Amino acid sequence: MSVDRITGGILTVAGIATALEATTFDVAFMTDPVGPKALPMVVAMILVLAGASALLRPREHVGLPSREAAARMVGAVAAFVLYAAALPWIGFFGATSLVILALALLYQGPPIPSAIAALAVSGALWLLFVALLALPLPVGDLWIR
Repeated sequence: MSVDRITGGILTVAGIATALEATTFDVAFMTDPVGPKALPMVVAMILVLAGASALLRPREHVGLPSREAAARMVGAVAAFVLYAAALPWIGFFGATSLVILALALLYQGPPIPSAIAALAVSGALWLLFVALLALPLPVGDLWIR
């Protein structure tokens, strides 16, 4: 069995699971007219389509990534797991800045410009969500005390 077919199967199952889980989300229409199901359903659709594509038309000669690339991928996954853990504690701005900086450094970005970019992107995202979309973001328990 090829790597593409294994990946396609995993993506398809993940998409179906995401769609099934999204059907359990429920809030009042007046609170959110689109509903909380919209984004997970879009993600589920993309996962199922990508998985089905890989299952039905696998590429030939697909190789595994090099050791260095695999280590970077593991580092990126670890950064996002730590992001999820840090988000309630240090808030959106701090956690997002740190994960962007970690990813930039992981992929050999220069430290000072990476830090500036991390702060700028975090600030822009905060403005987008809080100021434009009026969505509350976690401030962080560290700053509330």
